[in-house]
Amino acid sequence: MDWIDAHVHLQGADLHPLTLSEGDRLGVKRFVCSTVVGIGYYPTFDQVRESNDHLHAVMRRHPERVSAYCYVNPRHGAKALDDFRRRLEDQGMIGLKLWVATLCDDPLVYPFVERAIEYRAPILIHAWRKTVGQLPYESTATHVANLARRYPEARILMAHMAGQVESAVHAIAPYPNVYTDTSGTPIGGAEVSIAVRRLGAERVIFGSDLYGACLASNIGKVMGAGLSADEFELVMGGNMARLLEEVSTRPR
Repeated sequence: MDWIDAHVHLQGADLHPLTLSEGDRLGVKRFVCSTVVGIGYYPTFDQVRESNDHLHAVMRRHPERVSAYCYVNPRHGAKALDDFRRRLEDQGMIGLKLWVATLCDDPLVYPFVERAIEYRAPILIHAWRKTVGQLPYESTATHVANLARRYPEARILMAHMAGQVESAVHAIAPYPNVYTDTSGTPIGGAEVSIAVRRLGAERVIFGSDLYGACLASNIGKVMGAGLSADEFELVMGGNMARLLEEVSTRPR
């Protein structure tokens, strides 16, 4: 099975120039990308729109290699919601990306989650619990769990194992609609192992956080997690492939 990196960012207006060649070398055939790096924590609607335009251009240049989450700042309301619909229906984006402009369980987010449910589109949520330096609207696993409880139909991907895997997987374990990705630390084989043992391999998805991380070391920590061959293939591609196959370009 081809491997999929479910958590990648553009570097400016394009992929890092080594992304695709590194993918070829290491066996990663598809990169699922969003645009948040470089536009600030609380971007304007025009900044978000321009950044998503850049991502759409990358998708068109590499249709066999790049899929895209539409990033939204939920504070932009109806115009952002309409833009999200357009990106899914007209441009073929496959999901929603939420970062740190709002907590993910804020009511401002609900219309976007409801729209994602209509398209069976995965929702990648940045989540991180920090000892110091927590941003005002930076979601933790508890916020993700709150959202999952409200919307059991949503397909939620909690990024970074939420920064502290032990507490994070405990928080989301009761909600089978929540997956976690493996991005976070490049030396976290034990963390990947904990996530798989407590959630099941079917709920853990490979992500590297490129361009700000090393693809090889992120693959290495999954290899070092002591998974069976079947578990490894689910994490490295099978789970995300299933989610991608079920996305619709029209609401259901």
